[in-house]
Amino acid sequence: KPLLRSISCWCASRYSSWICHEQNPERDQILRKVLSALLQRVLDKNKRVQEAACSAFATLEEDAQLLMVPYLDDIVRTLVNAFQYYQAKNLLILYDAVGTLAGSVGRELNKPQYVQALMTPLAQRFCSVADNDRSIIALFECLSSLSQALGPAMMPIVPQIVQRCVNLIQTGARAAQMWLQNPNEFEKPDREVMAASIDLLAGLVEGLNERVVEVLAQQNFLAVVPEVLKDTALQVKQSAFALVGDAAKTCIDYLVPFLPDIMQLCAKSLMDNTSALVSNNASWAIGEICVKVGPDFMAPYLESVVPALISVLLRQQNQPQHMVMQNICITLGRLGVVSGALMSKSLPDFIRIWCLVMRYAKLDHEKVNAFLGLCNMLKANPQAGLTCLPELAGAFCSFFPAPAMLEPTFKEILHGYKQSLGANWAGIWATIPQATQNALSQMYGLGP
Repeated sequence: KPLLRSISCWCASRYSSWICHEQNPERDQILRKVLSALLQRVLDKNKRVQEAACSAFATLEEDAQLLMVPYLDDIVRTLVNAFQYYQAKNLLILYDAVGTLAGSVGRELNKPQYVQALMTPLAQRFCSVADNDRSIIALFECLSSLSQALGPAMMPIVPQIVQRCVNLIQTGARAAQMWLQNPNEFEKPDREVMAASIDLLAGLVEGLNERVVEVLAQQNFLAVVPEVLKDTALQVKQSAFALVGDAAKTCIDYLVPFLPDIMQLCAKSLMDNTSALVSNNASWAIGEICVKVGPDFMAPYLESVVPALISVLLRQQNQPQHMVMQNICITLGRLGVVSGALMSKSLPDFIRIWCLVMRYAKLDHEKVNAFLGLCNMLKANPQAGLTCLPELAGAFCSFFPAPAMLEPTFKEILHGYKQSLGANWAGIWATIPQATQNALSQMYGLGP
């Protein structure tokens, strides 16, 4: 009975985390049996069973990750066969399963036989699907995931993808402009296709890495960015800022001609602060740009960008552990690494809230780099730290012990403040929490 087969697929997927758990003594044996059964049902003649089996398989993929690698021959063969039978809703689930496979096994999928097998039906779908067919969104998401797994192996189809994405983005931008100017005469355009097109371009930039310059030399698709950043749809802006950040990391030379507009639009979005996700991506894009273009290029833009970043901090200062706050602080730190002297002028405006936020940031390379920027700014403007020494000490002591690249600078800064304050140091010391005092004594030899 189809209903029984569907329920069985669904039931198996509920156990996927247990099946794949490293402490499951029969993990490999059970995974092999469940996977084999699900793949058979993926090609079931009943559409309901296809739907249940393909969804269950996608769930299993996410939990199994690289455990799927030994079975890739069977998996790819089954998914490619499914493209011959699946339609409408089930096709969307199939796109998701292929994209999830790429995310789960990564570069293990980058073998000529798998690339050829998967790209043949996907290229056919890409060429045949209409611009107004909603399934194009799921197809683009699938291609974006694949591009990150397959990288340059996708180069043969990339020019077609780029051309279509650019056309869809430009068409969407024109439709949005017409609707905004005359909402009674024109329908509100579907921005999801626009956003999916931008996301696919970002996926290509990330997947192709340095080889994306070969594509950009033929067609600089980054030219669409300034226009789409002016769109009122938050989803479009969020995707566009992510594309800017990815492009800054990989192919900054092709982004430079558009940076005067982009930097102003970054500042405007941060000032508007209409969406945490948009602010997050705009901030991240600024950080990626600054480390690539250097201090001379950044200097003219700091006047607009830095107050915009600070404005987000001040508006949300009652949420110091919010992810947007941490990302804004990391960007200010990166700007401090690149343009320490110029940034130091604004340091008094944000140092206290910066220290409170970064104290709770997770210990990783981003945090270390941000504190390098803070130290750069403090060396140029030590007065800024005097207004919030307890918070600064707490932030420094969030590293226990401090990394080798920070420890000597932290020590120099802290002892410098003790020396400059003289008799007033004891009063400041008394306001520092006991746990922080203990850490300061232990790591930096400080006391009252």
